[in-house]
Amino acid sequence: MTAGFAGGGWRPTATHARAVIGAAAGMVIAVVAGRPALAVISFPLAVVAVWSVATRPSGRPSADASLAHRTVREGEATVWRARLTGTEAADRLAFTLSYEPAFDTDPDTGAGTVAADGTAEATVTVAVRSNRWGRRVVGGGLIAAESSFGAFRFGPASLPPLPLDTLPLPAVFDNAAPVPDPQGLVGANHSRRQGDGTEFATIRPFTTGDRLRRVHWPVSLRTGMLHVAATYVDVDTNVQIVVDATSDVGASEGIDGEASSLDRTVRAAGALAEHFLRRGDRVGLRTSGTQRFVNVPVSSGVSHLLRILAELSTLDAGATRDRRWSKQPAGIEPGGLLIVLSPLLSPAALEQVASLAVRHARLVVVDTLPDDIVPQAAAFGTARALAWRIRLLERSVQIAELARAGVPVTAWRGPGSLDTVLRDLARRAAAPRLAR
Repeated sequence: MTAGFAGGGWRPTATHARAVIGAAAGMVIAVVAGRPALAVISFPLAVVAVWSVATRPSGRPSADASLAHRTVREGEATVWRARLTGTEAADRLAFTLSYEPAFDTDPDTGAGTVAADGTAEATVTVAVRSNRWGRRVVGGGLIAAESSFGAFRFGPASLPPLPLDTLPLPAVFDNAAPVPDPQGLVGANHSRRQGDGTEFATIRPFTTGDRLRRVHWPVSLRTGMLHVAATYVDVDTNVQIVVDATSDVGASEGIDGEASSLDRTVRAAGALAEHFLRRGDRVGLRTSGTQRFVNVPVSSGVSHLLRILAELSTLDAGATRDRRWSKQPAGIEPGGLLIVLSPLLSPAALEQVASLAVRHARLVVVDTLPDDIVPQAAAFGTARALAWRIRLLERSVQIAELARAGVPVTAWRGPGSLDTVLRDLARRAAAPRLAR
């Protein structure tokens, strides 16, 4: 990815002007006043001025900038490279890169000087490390070149900013609990129906079509009849992840610091998508509260994971009160799992969760509100901390009402966050139901 700039030619600098004027004035005064010592003092300036004019650079240099990568993950680094052509007579190059809080640069200031090697092309590089997910720009920058003794200068030439997409780094997540009532064809989850799988079900008499490798010899020898070990079918499931971005609270200090509610939500969504996709399940993504409504249909594969992470990197909090994902069916197949990631602060979000619970029995709400909201608010005054305490009390009452309505709410804790609620949903799915 490259952006170019064709600048003007070489221009004399104030340093060269002072050398010329100083040498000429010294020589004239030395002749008029009869002061040979002044001529000796002015002679080096005259030599430098003459040499600078004799070696004056010619041509019209051009500059361009590029990034080694267009997309990186949080915490990964890329290289911003500025290239200047027509630098045969250049002595040194100076560059600077605009400051962006979400990036770390090497050198730290994003500026520096390098010596030219006398070739027709010179390149300067700055290592750029992205600390937070999102779509941002690197630069713009400035680059300049000087001839020997700083007599002539090209630039500084402006280099346009370059877009860089930073994908969220999924949090560490693992899940040992089974997904309730999967209905797919192949995967890592075992269903309640028997078939070719890995989870043991029972031992039954041999029937036509059973594989010989399934024969259970201890029981067969004891009973005198062939018996086989039956298993449950391994299937996949349909997981729909809904991200609530109506608000973003807490400090966002990048991957190495504190995480806001939106940071936790985005990274948790990436972790869930990566976990279920690697298990062979199908995953979809929907958003709420963003300016651009995101709807990624359910699919599987590594490329689908990259698409989900790319869509998560475009989220911005509180852009609009978008309720489309609650008014429209979420597209969950029977047996599918709906996971809502939300800080549960907006009353509209709580209403939407309640409405989704009516349509989808297998719904899990993941609370992504940071734990240290009150201490952070206390840094801005006692009144703000008190307001947050009152709001959190109201929020706890609303979460309790959701729990009484049968909506499981669990806090995001990384690995094992969904084990308890998924086991409860699996027991509920396996329990007998009243037929109407």
